[in-house]
Amino acid sequence: MQSRFKTSLGKPDDESPEIPEENPAAKKAAPEPKPSSNSTATKAPAKKKRSNYAHDRRKARPKNIGRYKILEELGRGAMAYVYKAYDPEIDRFLAVKVLREELANDDDYRSGFLREAKLAGQLAHPGIVTVYDVGVADDKPYIAMELLDGIPLDKLLKKRSQLPLPFVVSIVIQIARALHYAHKQGVIHRDIKPGNIMCLADHKTFKITDFGIAQLDDSLSPKGKTPDKVLGTPEYMAPEQVLGQQADARSDLYALGILIFAMLTGSTPFRADDFGELFRQIVKDKAPSLNITGVHFPDEIQDIVRKLLQKQPDKRYQSAALLMRDLRDLVEVMERDDKENRRPGFVSLRIKWTLMMASLVASTMFVGLLVVYFQQYMAMRNMALDYGYSISRMIAFEVAEPLLLDDQVALETIVKDLKSNQEVEYVSIRNHENKIIASTSGNEKNKNFAAFPNAEVYDKSGAATFYSREISSDHQVFDIDSAITYQNRHLGNVWVTVSADKLVRSSKITLVIMIVLMIVTLIAVFSMTLAFARQISKQSKRIVMALDRVRNGQFNRRLTVEKNDEFGRINYTFNLMAETLEKRYEKSASRLSGDTENLRVKTMSGIDADVNDDDDATVVLEKDF
Repeated sequence: MQSRFKTSLGKPDDESPEIPEENPAAKKAAPEPKPSSNSTATKAPAKKKRSNYAHDRRKARPKNIGRYKILEELGRGAMAYVYKAYDPEIDRFLAVKVLREELANDDDYRSGFLREAKLAGQLAHPGIVTVYDVGVADDKPYIAMELLDGIPLDKLLKKRSQLPLPFVVSIVIQIARALHYAHKQGVIHRDIKPGNIMCLADHKTFKITDFGIAQLDDSLSPKGKTPDKVLGTPEYMAPEQVLGQQADARSDLYALGILIFAMLTGSTPFRADDFGELFRQIVKDKAPSLNITGVHFPDEIQDIVRKLLQKQPDKRYQSAALLMRDLRDLVEVMERDDKENRRPGFVSLRIKWTLMMASLVASTMFVGLLVVYFQQYMAMRNMALDYGYSISRMIAFEVAEPLLLDDQVALETIVKDLKSNQEVEYVSIRNHENKIIASTSGNEKNKNFAAFPNAEVYDKSGAATFYSREISSDHQVFDIDSAITYQNRHLGNVWVTVSADKLVRSSKITLVIMIVLMIVTLIAVFSMTLAFARQISKQSKRIVMALDRVRNGQFNRRLTVEKNDEFGRINYTFNLMAETLEKRYEKSASRLSGDTENLRVKTMSGIDADVNDDDDATVVLEKDF
């Protein structure tokens, strides 16, 4: 199952690749649960001194192991040393793991190490480290294996406690594939943890290491006898491992669930100040939900982790193949929206609905804009014409008597006063013979009056005629030709030209404001409709997928109740239904039996272990199971 979400980690930095940021709030580590004071486990005896281990670290590395030339030490763990070596026979660099001396002297560990190493050597998968050779040199068992160029996953988690979900999914897919292959070959890892996952130099490929070494618990006792020792890493052990029961492929899947939880939240789900309380939580307590402040995890990953961490093995995924099926669904959910946005020519139904709504609103608003603009323009135009008509009638009334008496001085005075009015651009007074008697333009006197050639008749009202004239692209005027009468006697006419620039500017400003308002409204309508349609589509898909899983008997499905609305109520009701069905199913299911009392935890060298020593250390559990 290929996924576009195989996130690249970037270049190494202090042996650790840079992890892509997903949410600044995710940097906060998940709160650790407080340990219960009601621990039923007996405290381990006082620790032995670790001087042997300190002395062991001062030992010089061997020059050769078998035919392999040792170049440098790569690391050491509770069970073995790991060296970088050179094979002169085939001219190849490789890694050689040698069982620790104190364990090599134990026949059970020795035979188990060799048996399980040979079994792991039969595995050939891209997600599993390749074993080349198994043997004994200087009375110490060793494994020659593939030399990996990379760093363990636990170092990545120490640098960045939480990893982005797409990156985690790509890791889990690779691990699940490798486990599925190994389980089909009859090999159970039993120690899945960050320290046993290697990130290669390409920062995309991950491999499982130490495969089969944790199966030593089966080889520590004769056949037919219940083992009194169990190996594993406490935080990653399944309940059946803690209780000393038979572990199988589902135990590996439980550990994988713990690993997913740790990668996403920065902490394992069960933590305590002593092993007794830790094991009680693993066996008895329900695992918490994935919860990080400021980070929303999809319901699908919540369901996957919830199912992986079920106490009863029968309730978990019965195979890694079933897990990969749900991981495939999760990837499809994560990629669906991105594909819709990126696919050429594709328009989702919610986009179509949004465009239809936006088009309807745009058409309605456009028609309304035209009507409002036209009505406003006509109202303002009429106001301007009324103003010009009022001026022309006032002038006609004032010049009637001077025109009758042929009082040239009075006419000139009136015209001169009109020049100070900024709204009046031109005035001319003419007699009944159409000769100009007075004008704001001094060179027209005694000339025959002629209307402006580009003046268009706009309207006629009684004794006045209205003209509209455009002088330039940004300058428009109104002309009013009004009759001068005195006691019903026609004496002449007065021509008045008033500016319409303010009217034009006001109309343009109004038009711009209305257009901007329409665009803002359209954006708001489009955004809200799109968000609403997306929410409906998203919620509908979640409910359909949840119901489909319940139909298939997966009662652990839950839906996040984000808001107290209609969909929130539907999600809440669905969760109640799923919980009821799950409880009914649990009544008929088999339960784990056993306890964690008098449990003793030791390191591989036999020293009493402490819960705070190393969260990723493999230990031995001893008890009369």
